Amino acid sequence: MIEWRWAQLTLTSHYRRHPWQLLFLLLGLVLGASLMVGVETINQEAKARYALSEQQAQAGAGWQIEPRQREGYLPQSLWVSLRRQGIDASPVLNAKLIDAQHRPLLIRGIDPLAYLAQLGTGNATEPESSRAWVDRQFANSRGWQQGTQVELDSGATIGPIALVPDLGPWILMDIADVASLTGSQDRVSYLTLPTLAATTRTEIRQQLPADATLKAQGEATQFGQLSQSFHLNLTALALMALAVSLFLAFNALRFSLSQRAPLIAQLRSLGVSQRAIMTAVIVELMLVGVLAVPISAVLGSYFASAWIPQVQMTLASLYGFEDQLSVQSLWIPLLLSALVTFGAVMLVLLSLYFDPKVALSLGIRTRQRQQQQQGRWLLGLGLILLLALVVLAPRVNSTAAALSLCGLLLFAGAAITPSWLQACCRAVATLPLPGVMGRWIMADLDEQQRTTRVAMIAIMLALAAAVGMRMVVGSFELALTGYLNQRISADLYVRPPPGEHSAWLQRLNQMPEITRITPFQHQRARIAGVPGSIASLGDSGEHYGHLPLKTALPQWQSRLFEGGCLVNERSELMAGLTLGQAISIDDSGHPEFQCQLVGVFYDYGNLNAQSFISPAMMQAQLGDVPFAGYSLNVQQGQIDAVYQRLLQWLSPSQVIQRKNIRAIATTMFHQTFAVTTALNVLTLMVAAVGLFAALSSVEHHRLNQLATLMALGVSRTQLLLAQLAQLLIIAVFALVVALPLGVGLGYLLLQLVNRVAFGWTMPVHWLVGDWPGLLASLLLALALAALWPLWRLSNSPISKLLKGVT
Repeated sequence: MIEWRWAQLTLTSHYRRHPWQLLFLLLGLVLGASLMVGVETINQEAKARYALSEQQAQAGAGWQIEPRQREGYLPQSLWVSLRRQGIDASPVLNAKLIDAQHRPLLIRGIDPLAYLAQLGTGNATEPESSRAWVDRQFANSRGWQQGTQVELDSGATIGPIALVPDLGPWILMDIADVASLTGSQDRVSYLTLPTLAATTRTEIRQQLPADATLKAQGEATQFGQLSQSFHLNLTALALMALAVSLFLAFNALRFSLSQRAPLIAQLRSLGVSQRAIMTAVIVELMLVGVLAVPISAVLGSYFASAWIPQVQMTLASLYGFEDQLSVQSLWIPLLLSALVTFGAVMLVLLSLYFDPKVALSLGIRTRQRQQQQQGRWLLGLGLILLLALVVLAPRVNSTAAALSLCGLLLFAGAAITPSWLQACCRAVATLPLPGVMGRWIMADLDEQQRTTRVAMIAIMLALAAAVGMRMVVGSFELALTGYLNQRISADLYVRPPPGEHSAWLQRLNQMPEITRITPFQHQRARIAGVPGSIASLGDSGEHYGHLPLKTALPQWQSRLFEGGCLVNERSELMAGLTLGQAISIDDSGHPEFQCQLVGVFYDYGNLNAQSFISPAMMQAQLGDVPFAGYSLNVQQGQIDAVYQRLLQWLSPSQVIQRKNIRAIATTMFHQTFAVTTALNVLTLMVAAVGLFAALSSVEHHRLNQLATLMALGVSRTQLLLAQLAQLLIIAVFALVVALPLGVGLGYLLLQLVNRVAFGWTMPVHWLVGDWPGLLASLLLALALAALWPLWRLSNSPISKLLKGVT
């Protein structure tokens, strides 16, 4: 034991003279681990909240009365009736608005005294003039302060606001203020009730109107299942950042061991065993890991706290999740940090075996033949993985398996890269370049790629992830634009008060500027066993012509009015439907019925099933379903006039223009992908730091060669430019692998992960026009990252270079 302890003390004394090497080693472990800890802290917190919501629903800890219609309303009179019976019901009115900066706002109207008292929020710190309550963390993300007046895009204002902890993304207001702001009048979104006895629940159900239902809170939505793909995507990106950061840690450890190779040789000559030296190296890295754990936990908690408002907004907007997420303690980040950090330490130690110079200095391998075969083994492994990917992709039916194939693709790319770089550098080495320096650049290219290949693999993986995610985001954006142009085809959308269908239909028919009126009815239901909703649009085929059809039977419009139905792509994929088959519709408060599937339409972003049936079938099977509103096609140039005329009877929230719907959808799209973009940028930053560390480390064994060149008359500027040219050439070769790898990753995410996780697909757009700018910016970042270490090396005195120190 004394032997390895003395070896460990001797080896770690190296860091007293080179503290920046210890900093890079620590940085490599901390950066990737902190990103992973931050993402997983959010994921674990969300899963815990999902489980709690489901437990409360199963235990009947809380109930709510909600409309059967998706996004429908309940009459306020129902709440008044329940309160008169002594049932402690509370009304809630939800709304989605846009602020003056075109950012989405989730507004919730409540009884403020009862609701805030339930949260345990005191009024001592809140000004009496406050008219809205906002989560403190969410307000900080929007730049709001206590007493701020939040301006809406309509010109109205919300506030002054009071900052309250743990409210989530919802802005709480008095329900009367929200009703006035949205024109909801005497309507509520749902009613919340406390724990109810079985007899009380039976009594309530008996007096509910036909368009309302009593459910346990959280019963309607399986948050864990719906948002699983969202969390898996975040985890996959965090794993990518962790993998890139491991290259940084490996480069730092590799350089420190390379510089200590003479010291290790001296220890061996003095009789220190190879086992003792390896034990000393393991202990050294473990100690660095112990130091990295608390730092990673603190940084991970900070990242999680910074991302939670955005993640909360996405979960609430897309999945209907309403609980508050927060980093409540450091125990979960500490545990995650320990697991991730020491797992990374083991991977870094294992990777030492695959580096010839380090392996030889530590005595891990001595046979040169094994070193030469390493590249061929990796190449063969990469090709086998690509073949397995092609075979397994059509058979994948789970989100985790689909994301695993994405990881398999990246791992195959990393395995192929060393052989690719070696082959390219040896091929271009035969090209004649003018001048002595040109010939030296080409001749030395193969040796240079050996020293930088690990950093280039990290750069290649980071760029592949960037290209893949750019394809995903760009394809989503283009698909959303086309979808909105086709699906949101009407000029105006009107939501009049319930119960006034006949009067409003007569009023709209008296406006000559309106060319087509499409009524809209919808109600919650299960379509072929998949939760969703059914709807009808009108009594002729022209009302359904704007739907973006994926596939349909011949003469589907006439068949739709003969017992047929249209379903969205999610229904088709989740239930395995085929055209012409009979599908069941139930769970709508009425007996189950069947319809014939006549067509499938694209429905991007809808996580629920949806079906369109004719108004006649709606009436026959479901009775008098209330009309939710109308979509109006207006003569060109008359839209604003009709809009202003409708505002004489309705509020702005009840008359929506097409451009406003598109603005809301586009804003929500960019908000949803904000976290993904942030993780991508952080991953590229980690890769750039990794290259900086690699170039600061891998030149040690080339010092004598560079000193010889300078002694022969090569200027420092020539030497700097020559090394920079070598680096850029190798980087271009690595990027050639990164581009097809990123394209493959984007294709898998869009066509495989998207289909399995969400239940819908979309066209793949390669976005080749974005590649030149992306590559140019990355090469510029690489050049800037490499400039300092190369300049430092080139400007070292020749005497120091000959001695092997910089």
